[in-house]
Amino acid sequence: MTKADAAKLVAIVVTAYPNYDKFRDEAAVTATVNLWATIFQADDGRIVALALNKHIATSKWPPSVAEIRELMLEIQHPELIPPEQAWLAVSDLLYTSGEYNHGDLYHQLPPLVARSVEAIGWGNLYEMHRSYCRGGKPGMDRVAFMDIYKQMYEREKQRAMTPQNLTAQIDAVAAALPDKGQHLLADREQDRRDKEEQYRRLEIGWRDQQRQALEAAVKERTQLELREWQENERKEAET
Repeated sequence: MTKADAAKLVAIVVTAYPNYDKFRDEAAVTATVNLWATIFQADDGRIVALALNKHIATSKWPPSVAEIRELMLEIQHPELIPPEQAWLAVSDLLYTSGEYNHGDLYHQLPPLVARSVEAIGWGNLYEMHRSYCRGGKPGMDRVAFMDIYKQMYEREKQRAMTPQNLTAQIDAVAAALPDKGQHLLADREQDRRDKEEQYRRLEIGWRDQQRQALEAAVKERTQLELREWQENERKEAET
């Protein structure tokens, strides 16, 4: 997004919130334009504008940079499911699949949700899910999931909300500091991201195979029906 784009968006904010005292100060408006031009430099101006318009439609107060980036996150990263919504999906799966879930979690749940369940273990989570039937405390399955998922969600959310150029600067500074094992954490995280990408590609390949198999079956059925119709037509002509 260019500085000219930032100026146009800030002008929209000033118009949308005419009673906000800060915008009566020309210096404050100029500072806001400069800030937005810097923070949103690497972003698509259309996405920033969409996020801004949603904020204006739903809030009585001018947006902070973080509020806009959070709305941009919703638009650009629908795979990051809010915790409560994620738990509803897991709860539904516990109810429908039962103790012996033989499905692939990465085909049944969004990646980050599946990873959280995988970290707990399906069997462990299901034992907590049904423990109340044997006199245990209800809701422990939700507590266990939320404890893990919220941390993962917040980390991924902050990573996605941070501007790419700022992330690059932070990484450069961190790389210059003495390594006390951080590279091992980074390696594990990168391994996990590579595996998620592998699962994603496998899922795409599997869906393509299913689609091709369905198309082939429909084509074969159509040809069979056509041959049967032609045969019936021939028999009727002979009689």
